[in-house]
Amino acid sequence: MVKRVSLRRVVAVAAALGVLVPIALLVRTLLLGRLFGSTLELLLYPGSIFLFDESRHSSLYGFTTFGLSLMATVALYAFAATILFGILRGIVGAWRFVRRR
Repeated sequence: MVKRVSLRRVVAVAAALGVLVPIALLVRTLLLGRLFGSTLELLLYPGSIFLFDESRHSSLYGFTTFGLSLMATVALYAFAATILFGILRGIVGAWRFVRRR
């Protein structure tokens, strides 16, 4: 029997991943000394486009930009999780409907 999954739990997990994945990517980039910006990294951390401004700014601006990029990433992860939850819920509902007939 499959345990029922709530949308609230799915969005909470997606929000946690939206914080952990970008931080892990940035730490990995710093530890390995590689350049950040491969296609997979940009897909996993879409808010990173705000971080790479060439002009000089204060450290407060950098922290603010990092916080805003994390919030944008969390929102995108939660939105994507909501869409996937709705799609999978529809597929499961259709499957159950077909099985009953």
